Amino acid sequence: MSSNERTIMVEYLTKIYGKRKKVPIDMSPRLNFKQFFTPQKYSQIMIDALDIPFPNKIIDLAIGGGSLLIEAIKRWENSTYYGNDIDEKCCENICKNYKNIKKCFNQDIFLKSTIKTIKKEIGKVDLCVGNPPFHLINQDNDIKDILKSYKLDKQYKSNYIPAEVIFILQCLEILKTHGTLALILPDGFFVNSYLKNFRKFLIENYTVEKIIELPSNIFEKTDAKTHILVLNKSKPFQNNIISLIKDLHTINISKDNAIHRMNYSFYSILNKYEKYKNISSLDIDFIRGKSKYLIKNIQNNHILHTTNFSKGNIFNNNLKSTNKLINYKDKVAIPGDIILARVGNSCIGKIGIVNQGYFVATDCVFIIRIKDVKLRIKIYELLTSKNGQEWIHANAKGVAAKHITIEDIKKFPYIEDY
Repeated sequence: MSSNERTIMVEYLTKIYGKRKKVPIDMSPRLNFKQFFTPQKYSQIMIDALDIPFPNKIIDLAIGGGSLLIEAIKRWENSTYYGNDIDEKCCENICKNYKNIKKCFNQDIFLKSTIKTIKKEIGKVDLCVGNPPFHLINQDNDIKDILKSYKLDKQYKSNYIPAEVIFILQCLEILKTHGTLALILPDGFFVNSYLKNFRKFLIENYTVEKIIELPSNIFEKTDAKTHILVLNKSKPFQNNIISLIKDLHTINISKDNAIHRMNYSFYSILNKYEKYKNISSLDIDFIRGKSKYLIKNIQNNHILHTTNFSKGNIFNNNLKSTNKLINYKDKVAIPGDIILARVGNSCIGKIGIVNQGYFVATDCVFIIRIKDVKLRIKIYELLTSKNGQEWIHANAKGVAAKHITIEDIKKFPYIEDY
């Protein structure tokens, strides 16, 4: 990865995750530690999905409200349980109310010494469960050492890295060989290209058994989409098949496909529309706009952004030519252009059209330019249809801010008989 690519990745990751930073001491613990406690219903789904007859030792390295261990206790009453959380109150609460939990550590999981400390006291475990924090962490010396121990340091040299990457490595460190790892992870982990190499690392070195797609909005105060990853700490079979599950339906994919993406919704839609050709095979131009922060000396009503959709999906202004927009001529939307909102949970997939005037498009939208009027109407109808919107949302990526790439949109299916 070049230095420029790393810079772009960090800027994007920081935008969608947010940085791990100091917070005022009067903030609530949930905000302070970026905690989103797992609802009991989804903890039960995770535990029920595990094909383990009797795990001797079980640990949750980010115990939170304790729902994962509580469900595990219901299933394996005679197992020995351990917990860990940086929030001391979480540790106190779970150990006080559940005598099955032998000990709860109060350690920062992102310190290299944490696993060494826990292993020294309890040894390795048969099952590790957890719901790690969803945010970026600074690559301090501990994080670099953890990455280096798995020979991943050269792949991730940026200043920040998604917390779940380090959390997974720490979990693997405390697991016995043939032990099971079960985690609730953000959608971005399974679909975003900047974690492709990490997915490859997991798939080539361990047995990824299944990924269970969960509904959106299962956590309070966030609409982050999540999945359950179930992995066995053992060498995978050469032709290992990975099961993607949603609502009792299963799709099996190859490890090569899993490196690309691991979410059920994507492959479900892919299978549904695989017989159709992509719209990139047609006479269509695809243009991504200019960063809003780099657009200077242009009136707001001459700029086309996702906020324009709040007033409708027909865009007009009074410009008669592109003369005032000459500095951005390659990013100008003209009458007849289809506009697609490409980012934002509440905006992604919204479709509009330029009716009158000229606009500089921001990088939060795509311009889809089609000269043939009949084809333009057809594509507009396809994009706004129920099937079209389903496809767009299935192909979207991200955690706190969903987005879709221009390469994705080029693969939009052209359904001639629609």
